Amino acid sequence: MIYDNSGYYKLSEYLLEIGSGELPYEEVRKIPPALKKIVENFLADELFLAEKPHVETYATPRRTVLFIKELPAKSPDREIEIIGPPVNISYHGGVPAEPLLQFMKKTGISDHKKIYTVNQKKGVYAACKKKIKGALLKDLLAQNIPLFIKKIPFKKTMFWLDKEIRYPRPVLWITSVFDGKTAAFDFGGIKTSNRTYLKPPLSYKMRPVKIYSAQDYFNIISANGIILKNIERKDYIESALKDISKTAGADIPECGEDFIDEIVGLTETPYALLCGFDEKFLSIPQELLSVVMKKHQRFFPLSKSGKLISNFIAIADVNPLNEFKESLEKNIKSGYSRVLSARLADAGFFFNEDTKKKLADFVEETKNIMFYQGLGTYFDKTLRIKNLGLFIGDELNFGAEILSDFKTASGLLKFDLATHAVYEFPEMQGIMGRIYAKAAGENSRISTAIEEHYYPASKTGGDKKKILPSNDLSALCALADKLDTVFAFVMLKKLPSGESDPFYLRRAMIGIIEIILDKKYKINLIKAFDFYFKEFFNDRKLNKEELKNAFINFADTRFKNFMLTSGYKSDEIAAVLNSSVRENFYTEFIKIDFLSKYKENEAIFELSQIYKRINNITYKFSDITVFNEEKLTLYEEKQLISIFKKVSKDIILSLKQNDFKTVLSEMHKLVMPVNAFFDGVMILTEQEEIKNSRIGLLNNILNLFKNFCDFSNLDL
Repeated sequence: MIYDNSGYYKLSEYLLEIGSGELPYEEVRKIPPALKKIVENFLADELFLAEKPHVETYATPRRTVLFIKELPAKSPDREIEIIGPPVNISYHGGVPAEPLLQFMKKTGISDHKKIYTVNQKKGVYAACKKKIKGALLKDLLAQNIPLFIKKIPFKKTMFWLDKEIRYPRPVLWITSVFDGKTAAFDFGGIKTSNRTYLKPPLSYKMRPVKIYSAQDYFNIISANGIILKNIERKDYIESALKDISKTAGADIPECGEDFIDEIVGLTETPYALLCGFDEKFLSIPQELLSVVMKKHQRFFPLSKSGKLISNFIAIADVNPLNEFKESLEKNIKSGYSRVLSARLADAGFFFNEDTKKKLADFVEETKNIMFYQGLGTYFDKTLRIKNLGLFIGDELNFGAEILSDFKTASGLLKFDLATHAVYEFPEMQGIMGRIYAKAAGENSRISTAIEEHYYPASKTGGDKKKILPSNDLSALCALADKLDTVFAFVMLKKLPSGESDPFYLRRAMIGIIEIILDKKYKINLIKAFDFYFKEFFNDRKLNKEELKNAFINFADTRFKNFMLTSGYKSDEIAAVLNSSVRENFYTEFIKIDFLSKYKENEAIFELSQIYKRINNITYKFSDITVFNEEKLTLYEEKQLISIFKKVSKDIILSLKQNDFKTVLSEMHKLVMPVNAFFDGVMILTEQEEIKNSRIGLLNNILNLFKNFCDFSNLDL
């Protein structure tokens, strides 16, 4: 408990700072909300206060900070309920049995009359009350902070001799101050103190600074140019990009949220600088220049009217508020320009070397680049892509021009893997292929397909929506490539399990689904699978039915997950995927979409009722699928047969046309006659032929419904 200068009672405050080696930028973003939630839950469980303490958390590459204010000095005394063993094993002959005696010993209760019973989900249990004395918050926090750190869900951690101690980087110091005094504890051999550490100008060695209060800490941090809040560092960077690009007469860099978040996670004292490089490097393709600056140096390229200029913006991690500002800026700019020039010189050399060769030379070299052991080289892969793509193109009725372009493009899809530029900058695969193919005289459709066959790809801007192939040729190349990869690894039984997906097969399958839905392709993937294993790997002994089932299960799981993340309900997805007729993902998608929009329709509710009514009586006789009309002579039977015959043709035709409104309308005409049939006819009669004909008629109606969906899966 502390008092202000006027002698009034003040609530306490606590400050924690964990100094470490530079944290990965992703951890810098994730730690603050995770730590805040852990601490708030702890305080809610321990303090029972109407006014909750105020918890703030921050992270920079070098420090993780927790600040709690409006804390009481002591936690309240309280009484808690402890649940013991089930009552049925707690007593024997009216006296406490061994399980209850052990519980009493553990909780320090000597009189079994203090034990009472409580109802739990699993039954009735013995229970008792126990008083807990309040503790000083300073001690309580010091005792629990190491536990808080252990609970933070880090992506990857280092560990110490004590395997329970984990943190992403080496812990260098821990500042722990409660109302101005050190709250002592030990974490991984690091003892807490009331000192933080700062980096002086022109020095890489951190120096200690004593902290006298939380406010003192924040003043020192601010005075040294450190911005603790991620959002404030991001605001500074975005504002600096606008201001500096305006000063340079350039466009504002389009860099995307992820790239800025990365820079935010790499700096605690961000300082933006306008730098430059030699104009001679502008002869290098812009895409390659941009990758070198952004991916390899974390610089923001600048452009005018869509063309790169010889300037860039760098975000240095230095405090400019000192007397060395001018010389510091000069040195940093010079250093950045020198480092970038070396990388650009490499990129220019690789580009020039590549342009000395013909595309055919690179294609020949792909015969020496292994795709995967057992699956041949990338040259072998392009041969499979070509045949598979032509099959898919025929199935989709693509025109002669697309198929002709595809024959050329499929042979060039992987040639850039043999180039120097892609070897040095792997993220340029596809892009360099497009550039080199265009320079070699290939038409724009083919050169574009070489790049876009790697799509879907993430956009570089703030929009999280993916970029998909822009035309049918690119889509065909992308589908053939991804299906070859998935089919081949299905054959090797390398489908992912658990979280691990080393060959990115889930991404490939989802990419296939995204392209199919975007382009509205009605591709039967089972036919593609059968074609693939008829054409390739014939020299191997394969259980094709087993492989096909593995592929169907893998593809369906990805499709379900994709539909769930797109906002559709699990019952809508199950109703379509559990229907008897599986066609193609696009048709199933529009069926699910239709059900999602019309599920509340009264007609669907009534159809689901008669579907369940039929299913309940026929599920033991599913093999009876024919009926003899001459045996069905009752009025209700004749009426049902007449309407069934009348609507069946329209329903089948409408299903082929994806006209689900008509399907629904025609199916609904069966509701009244089916209900009349159930009300007026004894179905399970002892006359076997009549019984079988009645069940056969109902099974025919049920199977007609299943052509659309399994109504019993819908939650109505």
